[in-house]
Amino acid sequence: MAVENLKEAVRQALPQWLREDPEIRQVLREALIEVLRPWEEVLSELRGFRQEAEKQRETDRQMLTGLTQAVQQLIETSRANSDAIRVLVARSEEHSRRLEEHSQIIRQLMERVEEHSRRLEEHSRRLEEHSQVIRQLMERVEEHSRRLEEHSQVIRQLMEKVERHAQVIERLLAAVDRHSQEIRRLGATIGAIGARWGLHSEAAFRDGMAALLQEAGWQVDRFLAMDPEGYVFGRPDQVEIDVVIRDGKAILIEIRSSVSRGDVAAFQRKTEFYARRTGLPVARRILISPMVDPRARDLARQMGMEIYTYPEDVPPEPPAGG
Repeated sequence: MAVENLKEAVRQALPQWLREDPEIRQVLREALIEVLRPWEEVLSELRGFRQEAEKQRETDRQMLTGLTQAVQQLIETSRANSDAIRVLVARSEEHSRRLEEHSQIIRQLMERVEEHSRRLEEHSRRLEEHSQVIRQLMERVEEHSRRLEEHSQVIRQLMEKVERHAQVIERLLAAVDRHSQEIRRLGATIGAIGARWGLHSEAAFRDGMAALLQEAGWQVDRFLAMDPEGYVFGRPDQVEIDVVIRDGKAILIEIRSSVSRGDVAAFQRKTEFYARRTGLPVARRILISPMVDPRARDLARQMGMEIYTYPEDVPPEPPAGG
């Protein structure tokens, strides 16, 4: 909501500024030329990338649809083969039962071999026919088993293709996420430039960056206290600091659209004021700004402060040696 309010305020005030102040018109014209040129290039690349991603996603969807249909057909064929195998097994069991009955008859006929030799020969012939049928059934069962194995191999190959396509889609999504992070960083930089030009307030920029910091996993609270002695600013004033409490220790965070040597010194005085006021030990002091004077960066490092360009760059633990 803070970004939307900022946009609305700029839309309402910008026409009047452009009419009344030629310098603002000139500065805005030059800045827009410099800012929008790489922005247009980025947008052009993103549009091309999005078109390619859409084409690839449609191609993958069609391939997955085809693979799903093929797998379904294979499953149905396998199911039909299984039913046929069950029928053949049932028939084989029936033939086995009948064979046992014939064996019993043969044993009876053997006892009466002299009297019923003709009937014995007939039954022997029929037994051979049954054996031949059983052999044919066994061959068909082996053929179905071989075809079922071939179907299983085809299914495994299709599953490997599906897995490869899923990996490609994951890489595309990771690339989109990286581009989204770069766009957020560009937006933060533009916000910092706007704060320096007076297009919106420093407080609005700080609130926006604090929201990004919370998205990165930092639960930030606001410390507000009156400094009646004027220790921080040289006069009585209210001191405001962003604070994260972990394991009974304080992490102090200063978010600014730009940082000078004076800002570093003021942050140090804020830190000392906070420690005296609360009695809590200060574990880390973190400066976040997309625009830092090189001299201010050197001074911050000399004073043991951590300094980062964007909120998501801040590690949950202090860097080694810090």
